[in-house]
Amino acid sequence: MKHELEIRAGDMPPQDIYQMSPSDVKQLLLDVLQPKQHGRSWINRRQIDGSLNRTPHGFYDRVWQILERTCNGIVVAGIHLPQQPTLSDMTMYEMNFSLLVEDTLKDIVLPEYRQIVVELLMVVSIVLERNPELEFSEKVDLDVLVKEAFHDFQKDRSQEGMKKQDDMEEFYKTPPMGRRGTSSYLTKAVMIQLLQGDVKPSKDDPCSVS
Repeated sequence: MKHELEIRAGDMPPQDIYQMSPSDVKQLLLDVLQPKQHGRSWINRRQIDGSLNRTPHGFYDRVWQILERTCNGIVVAGIHLPQQPTLSDMTMYEMNFSLLVEDTLKDIVLPEYRQIVVELLMVVSIVLERNPELEFSEKVDLDVLVKEAFHDFQKDRSQEGMKKQDDMEEFYKTPPMGRRGTSSYLTKAVMIQLLQGDVKPSKDDPCSVS
């Protein structure tokens, strides 16, 4: 809620939440909890959604599906989510698995970075779904994938004459969809890592010899 007040204030000092009337605080809370806010920049959306731990529909199911294709598990912010015994001890739909995923993401400091990681996990899931012959041979380090995606983002911006920045603010401001959207850079990073891993032969593969 304080962050929402900072967004609204812009370059001015934000309003003190403790000086607001109860009705104004209630309205502020309702505004923050709205899943869609029109006229808000993408960095603001990611900051709010990350602060609220908001995820897309079916997010936890997709993380489970990623684990099924990553024998060495997922790593982010130094936290390891292993494939086993996770898949044998839990089921896809139980609350304990959702809580385990949240616990894996809890050490991410910046809420906007957390949302990029959530976006990345959705991208990984979709790529694996569309390419059943591919699987990760190593741990899926989400921080490394984001770093590679951001590196490509910077390279494209520098080719367009824009000044290179060390922080990721411009990346956070970029919409996920579109030719130069964050998802396109994340997808490229995922595909590069997958193509460096194992390819499982399919019985319908025209290149296979029996």
